Amino acid sequence: MLGKYVGMGSSCEVYEWGSDDKVVKLFHTNTPSEAVQLEYRNSSAAWKSGLPVARPFEQVIWEGRPGIIFEKIVGETFVNRIFEQLYIFQKIDFDEADSELRIFARVLNDIHKATDFDIVTDQKENLKAIIGRPALFTNDEISAIHSYIDHLPVKRQLCHGDTNMSNLILRDGLPVMIDWMHASLGNPAADVAEVCVSIDYAVLPPETPAAVDEFFQASRQVAYHIFIDEYCKLSGLTEEEIRSWYVPAAARSIASGAIPDEQIARLAAMIRHKLRLA
Repeated sequence: MLGKYVGMGSSCEVYEWGSDDKVVKLFHTNTPSEAVQLEYRNSSAAWKSGLPVARPFEQVIWEGRPGIIFEKIVGETFVNRIFEQLYIFQKIDFDEADSELRIFARVLNDIHKATDFDIVTDQKENLKAIIGRPALFTNDEISAIHSYIDHLPVKRQLCHGDTNMSNLILRDGLPVMIDWMHASLGNPAADVAEVCVSIDYAVLPPETPAAVDEFFQASRQVAYHIFIDEYCKLSGLTEEEIRSWYVPAAARSIASGAIPDEQIARLAAMIRHKLRLA
């Protein structure tokens, strides 16, 4: 049943499965079975609620590895679409009605407005567990981050919990949100803050041509303001509410282990600065 290799994530590899319309997400053997079951339940709840997600079919075990069979989504991630434009020095018109960032803001707003779903994970406890105890921070700093999270406003709305731009795919002109393992009930400002932090603090790979990096730096703030404008206009949240979630969003990004050292250093400095002001 296992077919052609499709791609990989931090905890898994994806292969075609059986027919052309399905894939299997095979998790690494060290992935806790509870995490796999949680992703399956969350993905099922999101799909049944009518949100734009890949349909989950069933859980499987393949050669000792847990997996989930999903509907195959053929398209391009939003992060790849943006970087392709950067590398050909194409002007990125973030302000146009159907720009990638405006579409992303609309998808997040739709997720946050959903009311018919079966997800019970608490956002704040989930964030603390994901952040863990990175060696980068002292025990006092980790305690301060947890205390900061505890004092943030509580809400009970559906949140995706992993809103990096690799998790939004454009298929036939329509967006599809994948990777629902960290979905929770909480404050939607956390989802939006994760996107804003990635825009504000992203560091391009060291092999990036200088001209491309310069073009990216010149576009960064325009991108941020367009995204935040679209989301705030739709949701009624304020920029201040969203920016208050920068500390956990940044700590979560550091814990992912998927960002360069320079970006980690910049995020850590921002976290320490905000903790001093809190």
